[in-house]
Amino acid sequence: MIDSDDAEVDIGDEVVIRLRENGTTGYVWSVRELGAGLELISNEFVPPSVQQVAGAAGERLVRVRVVDAVSASVVLEHARPWEAAPIEQRRVRVTVRGQPA
Repeated sequence: MIDSDDAEVDIGDEVVIRLRENGTTGYVWSVRELGAGLELISNEFVPPSVQQVAGAAGERLVRVRVVDAVSASVVLEHARPWEAAPIEQRRVRVTVRGQPA
């Protein structure tokens, strides 16, 4: 798992991107771009635990697998589906060890 915007991995590794998300606001994270050499395994929302207050934020978990020896990016957008522009964008660079960035 990564908490930064960079991950150095081996071919076959999975990268898990964790993002705070509160769908009750209408804003959700989506995968805008998935670089060559990466395969999307899952993109799911994990709700908050039952002990938390109603309307509390959960997490968006995006899992990708590295299938080729490349340097690539996953671009995620935090937006309301009915609005034209996202309020936030995040780019996670994935580099296979020994490959140029």
